[in-house]
Amino acid sequence: MNRKICFWINICLLAAGWFAAATSVCAAEPAFKLRVATVAPRGSSFHQSFQNMGDQWRSAPGGGVLLDIYPGTQGGEPTIVRRMNPRVAQLDGAMLTAVGMGQIDRSVTVLQMMPMMFHSWEEVDFVRERLRPRLEKTFFDKGYVVLFWADAGWVRWFSKKPIVHPVDLKPMNVFASSGDPEAVELMKIFYNPVVLEPDKILSSLQTDMINTVPTPAFFANFLQVSTQTGHMLDMNFVPVVGAMVITRRAWDKMPSETQASLRKLAEAAGVEIRRNSRNEDNAAVVTMREKHHLQVHALPPGAEQEWRDEIAKIYPKLRGTVVPADMFDEVVASLAEFRSKNPATK
Repeated sequence: MNRKICFWINICLLAAGWFAAATSVCAAEPAFKLRVATVAPRGSSFHQSFQNMGDQWRSAPGGGVLLDIYPGTQGGEPTIVRRMNPRVAQLDGAMLTAVGMGQIDRSVTVLQMMPMMFHSWEEVDFVRERLRPRLEKTFFDKGYVVLFWADAGWVRWFSKKPIVHPVDLKPMNVFASSGDPEAVELMKIFYNPVVLEPDKILSSLQTDMINTVPTPAFFANFLQVSTQTGHMLDMNFVPVVGAMVITRRAWDKMPSETQASLRKLAEAAGVEIRRNSRNEDNAAVVTMREKHHLQVHALPPGAEQEWRDEIAKIYPKLRGTVVPADMFDEVVASLAEFRSKNPATK
C-alpha cells in the first residue's frame, strides 16, 4: 500500500473517530431542559439538594432531563411566579415557599400564614399530608405540577433590641415580604412592616431602614443577619413551608416514564431537604451564638401563652382574607384531632 493511500486512510479513521466522539457527546445531552429558580442562595443546603436531584434527573428514562437552576438571582417569589406565567415563559419551575405559591392559589397559605397555629414539626407534617392531595389537585388545575414538599425552619425574631413580649414589637421596623399585601396590612396591628425584597435585608439593617427580621435561623446565619441584629427570640412563630412546582406546559412535553422517574427522585429530595433544613435550623442558632455572639432570649414563664393570646386576636381577620375560610377551618379541626391523639405535643 503506497504512502498516499495510507495517509488518506489515517485521515478517514481520525475523522470517523472524531465524528463518533461528537455523536456520543450529543447523545449524552438530556432530551429535556427545565429552567427553575429559588430564592435560596447559591451554596446553601437547599441549592445543593437541588443540584443533587438535578444530577439524578440527567439519567431519567426517556432521554434524561437537564435541570438548569437559578439560585437567588431571579428576584423575589412574586417575580419568579410571574416568570413562570405562560405569557412570559422565562422559567419552567421553582422552589417556592407558601408566599410564592400563594400567588398561584391562596389555599397553600394554611401551611405558613397562620402565626402560632402550629406547635411542632409533627403537627406540620400531619396537616400537610392530610391536605396534600387537595392542594396538589388545586395547583394541577391551575397549570402546575407539585413534585415535592419541603420546609425551611421556623421563623424566629432577629432584632437590634431584645424582643420577649408582643408589646416589644410595637416600635419596631420589621422586614416584610412583598408577596402578600393582605398579611402585611394585618401585621400593622403589631409592628411597622417595611416591604422589601430578600436581597435588601442586610443593607436595610445597615442603614436602619429596618431593625427586625422575622426569618428562619439558617437564612439569618447564611445572610449574616445576626451580625447586624444581635438578638433573637427563641420562639417558633410560623413554619416556612413550600414546594417545588413545574409548569404543566413543560411537564406535559415529557413522556410518562420520564415523569414517573422525576416524581420518585423528587419525593426523595423533598424528604432530604426537610430533614436537612430542620437539623440546620437548630445548628444555625448554635453557630450564631458561638461565632456572632448572638444573644438568644428564652421565653419567660407565661410569655408563650401571652403571644398566643395576642396573635389569636387576628385569626378572625386572617380567616377569609389571607387564608381561605374553609382551609383555615380544616387546619383548626385537623390540629384538634392530632392533639387529642397526641396529648404530649400540645
